[in-house]
Amino acid sequence: MRREDGPTATGYTFHFQISDGNSRKACSAKVQVRNADDASIIFRLDWPAIEAMARANLAVGADVRPSTLIVPGLVE
Repeated sequence: MRREDGPTATGYTFHFQISDGNSRKACSAKVQVRNADDASIIFRLDWPAIEAMARANLAVGADVRPSTLIVPGLVE
Protein backbone atom coordinates (compact mmCIF):
# COMPACT_ATOMS: atom_id res chain seq x y z
CA MET A 1 0.00 0.00 0.00
CA ARG A 2 1.26 3.46 -0.85
CA ARG A 3 1.68 6.00 1.92
CA GLU A 4 0.58 9.58 1.30
CA ASP A 5 3.18 12.14 2.31
CA GLY A 6 2.15 15.00 4.56
CA PRO A 7 2.40 18.66 3.63
CA THR A 8 5.81 19.93 2.66
CA ALA A 9 7.59 22.91 4.16
CA THR A 10 6.76 26.33 2.79
CA GLY A 11 8.56 29.60 3.35
CA TYR A 12 6.75 32.39 5.18
CA THR A 13 8.37 35.83 5.17
CA PHE A 14 7.92 38.31 8.01
CA HIS A 15 8.79 41.96 7.41
CA PHE A 16 9.76 44.27 10.27
CA GLN A 17 11.71 47.44 11.02
CA ILE A 18 14.75 47.95 13.24
CA SER A 19 15.67 51.41 14.52
CA ASP A 20 19.20 52.44 13.67
CA GLY A 21 20.04 55.72 15.36
CA ASN A 22 17.55 58.27 14.03
CA SER A 23 16.37 56.08 11.15
CA ARG A 24 14.62 52.78 10.62
CA LYS A 25 15.81 49.92 8.46
CA ALA A 26 13.49 47.46 6.76
CA CYS A 27 14.27 43.81 7.48
CA SER A 28 12.70 40.46 6.80
CA ALA A 29 13.05 36.91 8.05
CA LYS A 30 11.94 33.77 6.25
CA VAL A 31 10.72 30.83 8.29
CA GLN A 32 10.33 27.45 6.60
CA VAL A 33 7.58 25.39 8.22
CA ARG A 34 4.44 23.54 7.15
CA ASN A 35 1.79 26.19 7.87
CA ALA A 36 1.30 29.86 8.71
CA ASP A 37 0.37 29.22 12.35
CA ASP A 38 3.66 27.40 13.00
CA ALA A 39 5.54 30.18 11.20
CA SER A 40 3.98 32.83 13.43
CA ILE A 41 4.76 30.88 16.59
CA ILE A 42 8.37 30.25 15.58
CA PHE A 43 8.88 33.90 14.60
CA ARG A 44 7.61 35.12 17.97
CA LEU A 45 9.60 32.57 19.95
CA ASP A 46 12.81 33.31 18.01
CA TRP A 47 12.33 37.10 17.98
CA PRO A 48 15.30 37.82 20.32
CA ALA A 49 17.65 35.86 18.02
CA ILE A 50 16.18 37.42 14.86
CA GLU A 51 16.55 40.92 16.29
CA ALA A 52 20.12 40.21 17.39
CA MET A 53 21.06 39.00 13.88
CA ALA A 54 19.50 42.08 12.28
CA ARG A 55 21.25 44.45 14.68
CA ALA A 56 24.59 42.67 14.18
CA ASN A 57 24.27 43.18 10.41
CA LEU A 58 23.43 46.85 10.91
CA ALA A 59 26.41 47.31 13.25
CA VAL A 60 28.87 46.22 10.54
CA GLY A 61 27.14 48.37 7.95
CA ALA A 62 25.70 45.48 5.97
CA ASP A 63 22.29 45.57 4.39
CA VAL A 64 19.91 43.42 6.38
CA ARG A 65 18.92 40.71 3.95
CA PRO A 66 16.34 38.02 4.56
CA SER A 67 17.48 35.40 7.04
CA THR A 68 16.26 31.85 6.69
CA LEU A 69 15.35 30.02 9.87
CA ILE A 70 14.93 26.29 9.47
CA VAL A 71 13.18 24.67 12.39
CA PRO A 72 14.31 21.09 13.11
CA GLY A 73 11.50 18.60 13.33
CA LEU A 74 9.03 20.62 11.29
CA VAL A 75 10.97 20.58 8.02
CA GLU A 76 11.88 17.40 6.18
